[in-house]
Amino acid sequence: MSPSIKKNFAFSLAYEVLAFAIPLITAPYLSRILGPDGIGAYSYSYNVAYYFGMFATLGMLRYGTRSIASVRDLQATKDQLFWELFFTQLLTAGFALALYLVYLFLFGDSLSAIWILYILSTALDVTWLFRGEEDFKITVVRNSVIKCLTAFCIFVFIKGRDDVWLYVAIMSLGYFISQVVLWPYVKKHIASFHIPKFCKLIRHLKPSVILFVPLIATSVYRVLDKILIGLLSSSAQLGFFDCADKIIMVPLGVISALGAVVLPRMSYLISTGEERKGVKFIRSTMSFSMIIAICLMFGLIATGDLFAVVYFGDNYTETGYLLVVMSVTVPMIAWASVIREQYLIPKRLDKQYISSVAVGAVFNIMLNLWAIPRWNARGAALVTIATELLVCVMLTASARKYLDIKQYVSDSLPYLGIGVLMCISVKVLARVLSIGKVSPPLLLVLEIIFGLIVFGALLAVLARHSTSHRAIIGSLIKK
Repeated sequence: MSPSIKKNFAFSLAYEVLAFAIPLITAPYLSRILGPDGIGAYSYSYNVAYYFGMFATLGMLRYGTRSIASVRDLQATKDQLFWELFFTQLLTAGFALALYLVYLFLFGDSLSAIWILYILSTALDVTWLFRGEEDFKITVVRNSVIKCLTAFCIFVFIKGRDDVWLYVAIMSLGYFISQVVLWPYVKKHIASFHIPKFCKLIRHLKPSVILFVPLIATSVYRVLDKILIGLLSSSAQLGFFDCADKIIMVPLGVISALGAVVLPRMSYLISTGEERKGVKFIRSTMSFSMIIAICLMFGLIATGDLFAVVYFGDNYTETGYLLVVMSVTVPMIAWASVIREQYLIPKRLDKQYISSVAVGAVFNIMLNLWAIPRWNARGAALVTIATELLVCVMLTASARKYLDIKQYVSDSLPYLGIGVLMCISVKVLARVLSIGKVSPPLLLVLEIIFGLIVFGALLAVLARHSTSHRAIIGSLIKK
């Protein structure tokens, strides 16, 4: 791994951790102040706006990143391409905003109206430029400051159950400002301004839409399930599910950070004829992803019940059950993410990517319509597991001709054994400490620390006795 990838991964990881850490920091406060119904109302209005925001940018984040990375050594070509991509985004964002205004007129409420700023922010989003240039520092530093200010405002201004609208306003304004502050730095990479012809914009729509199809399909079982819970069950059930989902997404921030860095580098290597160099690197990143994902899956299985009560409050015991169940999806999502972000998209194997997530989306909708009315949030959790497993298997099958899948499985199996031993050890510790009536918060902290020590120690033993794993873990440390 070149120094730039190591540095960019550190920046990307820092931001992903912060992006999920801040909601975790604010969640205990918000869950108590706003209650399950307030959290559910916020979640429903945001998820609806999120769909319109996705339509505003289509697949521009991935398409723009890949496109800029492929021509970043050609300044004139890059300048022209940037403005073509940006004006294409303005066109699609304007259309999405018009549709959102129609939605507001027909079905919207005061919370939905506040999210207009979020829709506008998507039109100004040029994160794909900085990712394509592998310049992660600018986006990370500026957006991190905005995230921290947003958290500060939440604690200062939100004081009661009637402040749901204020919570929405703070978040919506934060999204908007985070995009505006990036624009002064565009000139660092773009030397000239161009107004492209309309025909130039049209040619970018098809590939952007192609990458948008799997994005919208994936969101079906990441976002639409929450909307369906709100429609088919209750706001309280949605609040339980949303809190569990927030925790599950935290470890995936590490995987997202890695994918965000490797995607432009793989696109660049493929465009310069060095694909084999990138494929060799994927084995290390897959192993790293599985170590993180498996550790956190078994950690959540061991501590999920206690974590939910300590973190969210006594009213959220249902969230604990959902946490334990949904933790199974973490390795599945991590595995699929490596294959998708680090190979299929840079390789432009979009059809293989699309087919897997499209099937998963249809599968998810059909099962959720049946499961949620019967089992509420628990039904949605079980459907999520089945969907993630299906998508993971299909993505793996589509990449088997290009990547050494058997080797990845062989590398990952010992981590499962380590995870099981860690989980058992933590459960034994919890049983022993419960005799001494240790307070729940202290017990949770001790369980987490002990679990990490056990996992790390067993990982060190594996590296000591397995030549292949010693090489993989050593390469990760060096790179």
